[in-house]
Amino acid sequence: MRTVKRIAKWCGIAIGVLLLLAVGFGVYLYTQKPKPIGERPVLQAELFRKPASELPVEQRFLYASAGELAEMIRKKQATSQAIVRAHLNHIKNTNYRTNAFVWLFEDEAMAAAKAADEKVARGQTLGVLHGVPVSVKEEFWIKGKPNTMNAEMFQGFVAPRNAESVDALLEQGAIILGATNVPKLLADVQTIGEIYPTGNNPYDPRRTPGGSTGGGAASVAAGMAPIALGGDMGGSIRIPAAFNGIYGLKTTEGTIGSGKSEFPGEPGNPKYRRMMVAGPLARSVEDIDLAWNAMMLKWPERKQKMLAVKGKLENYSVAYFDEWAFRNDRMFIGQDVKARLAKLAAALEGKTAAVRRDQPAGFEEMILMHRMLAVYLMFEKVPWVIRQYMVHEFKKADTHRFQFSEVLARMSDLDPDQYDDLLRRREELANRLDGFFGKYDVLIMPVTPGPAIAHNPEHEAIELDGKRINYWDYFYYPVCFNATGHPALTIPMGLNGEGLPVALQVVGPRYSEQRLIEFARLIEPLHEGFVKPNGK
Repeated sequence: MRTVKRIAKWCGIAIGVLLLLAVGFGVYLYTQKPKPIGERPVLQAELFRKPASELPVEQRFLYASAGELAEMIRKKQATSQAIVRAHLNHIKNTNYRTNAFVWLFEDEAMAAAKAADEKVARGQTLGVLHGVPVSVKEEFWIKGKPNTMNAEMFQGFVAPRNAESVDALLEQGAIILGATNVPKLLADVQTIGEIYPTGNNPYDPRRTPGGSTGGGAASVAAGMAPIALGGDMGGSIRIPAAFNGIYGLKTTEGTIGSGKSEFPGEPGNPKYRRMMVAGPLARSVEDIDLAWNAMMLKWPERKQKMLAVKGKLENYSVAYFDEWAFRNDRMFIGQDVKARLAKLAAALEGKTAAVRRDQPAGFEEMILMHRMLAVYLMFEKVPWVIRQYMVHEFKKADTHRFQFSEVLARMSDLDPDQYDDLLRRREELANRLDGFFGKYDVLIMPVTPGPAIAHNPEHEAIELDGKRINYWDYFYYPVCFNATGHPALTIPMGLNGEGLPVALQVVGPRYSEQRLIEFARLIEPLHEGFVKPNGK
């Protein structure tokens, strides 16, 4: 009996010690959690609810292109004030459906539009986007405005200056209407976070507009702005553009901006700031061309690096594929996307120098490179103990489809000496892809396996054509070209039978943005392009 009591006593002590250790570890983890910056911002509640009565809107301005609006202003056929007011009122009337905008800068926008009209009246030199309204992703700093990244940890952060890409638009006369919705820390392909209401797709509010430029893409598709400024580190321009049936240009790494992140709480080690690029989203290829060229005026020396255009469609050599094969596996692509790609490839037969089904090598290597670069970028300031917990959670969710052991090793140990070797390997991958483009001028391929997915906050498997797809498998194609730094342009292919946008992306060698834009313009007659939500 005494022995039993002794055992019970020591068991109780052991359990107590374990409980104390667990509590202590929990307290330690809590102390390692970043403390929020400042106070939670007071949202503009009217943006997220249906107005009691709609404001008047001059409809002719809403789906006009940025080029058309700029010409109206230059020729005094319309004022910037009238155009900006129409877009502001449209946002106030309809934003509750999509939550595309999270901040509206009404007073500043109208003041800037008034100044733009006065400049026209004085006969002064005008920028190429003079008086044209645009939206800006909440990722990019706008001086004096909230920059929360839709995360409590940055809830009170206010931008101390403009992002360089924002200045590039302003220097050409653009009028910023407001900031658009993003996922928490830009770390998802759905627009869900801790500060702002969830973003919805204008074609079906039960579906996501994508991420992380989800709000920006929705703002363009819904007629709230002709151009949106977006950012892309893993498809964050191209996926929302595809889900919203518009064009979206992921630029060559290093062509727009300084290449430094402008996240709240930076600087951090600038050496790790890779893959993040800025670029425009628009309803037409002409507006992509206009916006991209306008922004590049800030960096004319970089524009000189751009590859020459080909002139005619018959001069282009084109590769295309749908399901990317790797090892003994391949990525599943749905019938909607396959059919549009096959139709486009058939339409190109006889119109181009060559059209061949072919794919670049190194798919799995590109995915792993993207993940490892992202680990250094995102986890640099994350405490070691929290990274170990994240490794544990990652292992539990790993489907073992890809060889992620090196990613987990880097997540556990951010060895700076390994980073230089990683950059060397990255350049080898990029050069190998440029070798592929020694045979072809452009590559046409899917953005995602299918259209916009239903809201899926738990990241559960996605149903498509009777097949269950792992959540992240739906979004692997775009990250390959962030891993290598190559440009890519989403091209809308019209709507499927459910009324949802279907899209493809066209990829080219580094510094081929102008070529991609020209190619997209040349193939416009071969597909449906942008279709307004509800066919309106």
